[in-house]
Amino acid sequence: LIEMTRLEQIYRKRVALPSAAVGGTVGIMTYLHHPSAAAATAAVPPKPKVAPSPLFATLANVTVSIPPESGAAATSYVEFSVQLSTQDQTALVTFEELQPIIKAAIMTLLMNETSASLQDPQTRVDLTKGCLHIVNDVLNRNASDMPRSPFSAAYITNLVVQD
Repeated sequence: LIEMTRLEQIYRKRVALPSAAVGGTVGIMTYLHHPSAAAATAAVPPKPKVAPSPLFATLANVTVSIPPESGAAATSYVEFSVQLSTQDQTALVTFEELQPIIKAAIMTLLMNETSASLQDPQTRVDLTKGCLHIVNDVLNRNASDMPRSPFSAAYITNLVVQD
């Protein structure tokens, strides 16, 4: 009878230890999947949405002759480049298609300046606004499927005046 008890004890130890390990795992899994644990992870705030990167259209290396000052002959040259910002991919395609019209209008805008006036920072601000207005106006008049004023900003990337 004592041997039987001894065998039972050995059997119980061998079966009880693995079951305790399994029981512990089940207990941990039950805790991790407990509703209060899920609520704690659900309390993490969502990541803020990041605004999409702007897309840029470039009108590069527009060169025109300008007078050094008002009333003088056009003996100076200006080289000008501008980039325009949008969030609309189709605006970039339409810009490329209509670029000859846009370039001609911007050349006319530049030919109204002088070497002296281009030294004034306010003139550069006015040129930036003028380019943005020209581009949006050309797109609005020639592309009916385009949203109104698809370009939101203009940046002068090159302005060289040679007297």
